Amino acid sequence: MRPAPRRWLIVAALFTVTYGVSTPLAAYGVFLPVFAETFAWSRGAISTALSVNLLLGGVAGFGIGALADRHGPRVMLVATVILSGSAFALVSTVHALWQLYLLVGVLGGIGMSSFYLLSTTTVTRWFDEHRGLALALVLVGFNLGYITAGPLSAWLIGKVGWRAAYALLGTTSGLVTMLAALTVRLPRGRERPDPRAQDPRVAAASGLTLAQALGDARQWVLNLSWLLLGALSLMVSVHIVPFAHDQGMSLAGASLALTAYGLGAVSGRVASGIVSDRIGTFTTIRLGYALQLVALLALLGLSSREALLGSLVALGIGFAAADTMLAKAVPDVFGTRALGAILGVLNLGWRCGAALGPAAAGFLYDLTGSYTIPFGAAPLAVLASWGLFALGSSRRRA
Repeated sequence: MRPAPRRWLIVAALFTVTYGVSTPLAAYGVFLPVFAETFAWSRGAISTALSVNLLLGGVAGFGIGALADRHGPRVMLVATVILSGSAFALVSTVHALWQLYLLVGVLGGIGMSSFYLLSTTTVTRWFDEHRGLALALVLVGFNLGYITAGPLSAWLIGKVGWRAAYALLGTTSGLVTMLAALTVRLPRGRERPDPRAQDPRVAAASGLTLAQALGDARQWVLNLSWLLLGALSLMVSVHIVPFAHDQGMSLAGASLALTAYGLGAVSGRVASGIVSDRIGTFTTIRLGYALQLVALLALLGLSSREALLGSLVALGIGFAAADTMLAKAVPDVFGTRALGAILGVLNLGWRCGAALGPAAAGFLYDLTGSYTIPFGAAPLAVLASWGLFALGSSRRRA
C-alpha cells in the first residue's frame, strides 16, 4: 500500500513553496504606483520588468523541466526559490529602472521559473486518484498570495516604507520556501501511484517524448490557449489595483480588489479540484471559461466598488478553475513520459502571454489614459482561449 500521509506532506510542502514564491510577485501591483510616484517612471516601463521576469522564467523553465524529468525536483527547486527570494529582497535597494529590470526581471524571473512547473509535475507523479484535488491544494498557494500580499504590502509600506517592505517580503519568502523545498522528492517503489510502473528517473513512463509532442499540433494549440489565459490573468492582477486607485480609492482600499480576485481564485482552485475528480476535467474547464466570460462582461459595466469586488471574485474562480484543469489535462493528452519538458514548453507559452498582457495594458494606459481597450478586449480573448483548448485537448493526434 502507498503511504498516503507522505504524498499529502509533499502537497503541503509544495503549497508552502507556491505561496511563498508568489507573495512578492503578487505584491508587485501594489508597489507599481509607488514606483511611479517615487521615480516618475511610466506604468508601462514598470510593467515591463514583470514581462522580462515571465519571459526569462519561461525559457529557464524549459530546461528545468527536462532536468527534473531525469534527476527529480529537489535541487532545482531549492536553488531557484533561494534566488527568487534574494532578488525580490534586493528590490529594496533600487534607484534606477535598469536595476528593477535586473532584479525583478532577470534574477527574479530565473528564480520563479520552477515553482509552478515542478509543483504540477511532482504532484502528477505522486497521484492518480484525487489528482485534481492535490493539484488544486498546491496551486491555491499562488492565489492565497494574492489574498494576503495586497493588504500586507500596503500595511508594511505605511509602517516601514516601501524599501523595508520589499526587503521583508523577499527575505521571508526565500527562507520559508527553501526549507519547504528541501523536503520535496519523487515517489519511490511502492509509493508510486502504479507500483508496477518504472521509476521516472530511470526509465520513461507512458506517453509522448518531447520531440513527438513538439511535432504534435495539439501542443501548439494548447500553447496558444494558455498564452491567452496567462495574458488575461496577469493583466488583471497587475493593473486592477492601479485601476481602482485611479477611481479615487486609497491604496489600502484599492488593494482589496486584489484580495477579492485572490479569494475567488482560492475558491475556484479547491472547488474545481474536487468537482473535476467527479465530473471530469473537460466539463470543469468549460464551466471555468464560462464564468470568466460572464465576469469580464460584468466588469465592463461597473457602477460601484461592491460591483468591482463581486466581479473580481467571480473572475478569480473562473481563471483558477481553467488554469488548474489545464495543468491536469496535460498528462491526460500527452502522458507522463516527458511531462516536465512538455509542461516547460506550455509554461513558456503561458509566461509569454503573462509577459505581454501587463506590459500591453500599461502602455495602452500611458497612451490613452484609460484601461478601456485592454479590459474591453478581454472577453474576446477568453472565447479564443476556450475554443483553442477544445481543439488542442483532443485525444487523437492532430
